[in-house]
This record gives sequence, structure tokens and C-alpha cells, in this order.
Amino acid sequence: MCAKVTGPLYSMSASGTIGKAMVHFAWKGINVVREWLIPKNLKSADQGDVRLVLGGCGQATRCVGLADATHNDSLFGADAKLCNPSGQTWTSYLVQYLIKNVMPDATAYEAIYTAFEAHAQKAQFTTDAGLLELADFDIAYKGTAHLFSKGMQLYCLGLYGIAMRVLKEGVFNRVPFTVAIDSWTSENVDSLKADLLQQSL
Repeated sequence: MCAKVTGPLYSMSASGTIGKAMVHFAWKGINVVREWLIPKNLKSADQGDVRLVLGGCGQATRCVGLADATHNDSLFGADAKLCNPSGQTWTSYLVQYLIKNVMPDATAYEAIYTAFEAHAQKAQFTTDAGLLELADFDIAYKGTAHLFSKGMQLYCLGLYGIAMRVLKEGVFNRVPFTVAIDSWTSENVDSLKADLLQQSL
């Protein structure tokens, strides 16, 4: 037993576990108790798919140029910061949006994977992703047979910019985001790379 009980002015409280049966703790100023549970780190195929999408989307945000020594964000970064709701970071919103709207499950992930693999500019996405220092992302216990490649991560940033242009007025209102991603040329992919690097004014 390792619970600590205190009772100042007849106000009883407890914290810690009792016999691996109960856990006492304070939550939002209220003393609560719940069943003691052994934490689990599930490694099912479904859990692997979720972590694959989460990790790949999160890694994609690393190439978005943010405030440097001159305190200027990249064009992409400046617009991305205007898209997130109050109280949420732009990175968490970007990842959340992609997970909820683009790849909410393994079937949707496979559809994006298939679209990327069939894209005429797959090689350009992959080349530019490498120049942006993105890396392939994988989870050993995933259900899907496909990793989240660096090129696909860049492709998803393009999808995000296109979607935000429609959802929020005044952001991403330029090439390549004004072009349907299925029609992107190598110049459009290079424009995305430049957008991720070029400083806003």
C-alpha cells in the first residue's frame, strides 16, 4: 500500500494506490477514486495503423520552415498558423485534420497511398522530400503493408494546403494550392517545396 491520506479541517483526501485495487487522486480540485489498471501499450495491427498515420503526419510538419534568425516563417508556415483554432498549435491541427479528414482509417490510408503511387510526379515528390530532409516512416506491427514514405508525407502537405484554401479565406491562395493535386506538374511540386522554405514578408 502506498496511499497518502490527509484530513485538514474535516476535508479528507487521498492520493496513491491501495493494494493494486484502487487509485486515489485529485482531478480538477475534486478528490476521486478509480479502479487500478495496468497500463497497456497495445501492438495490434489496428493500433499500428493509427500510429503509422499519426507518426507520418507529425514527421511531415518538420520540414515546414518556421521562424528563423530573422523571425520570419516560411510561406506555408505563416498560412498554417492562421488555420488552427484558438488554443491549438498549427502542428497539432494539421495532424488532426489529416487524420480525421484524409486518412481516418486504414482503408483511407490505402486510398491515399494508391493515389500517391499512381501520381505522375511521385518521383518529384520523393526527390523534393529528400531535399527537405524528410524520411520514410514505418511501424513494424501495422496492418497495412505500406510504409508512410517521405514523398507521401510531402504529398499530404499539399493536400492540406489545398483543403485549407477552401476552408479558410485568405490562406494558401497561390500556386500550387490552386491546382488539383492530381494535375500537379513537377513545377507544382517544386513550388510546394519552395513554399515550405521561402520566408514570408
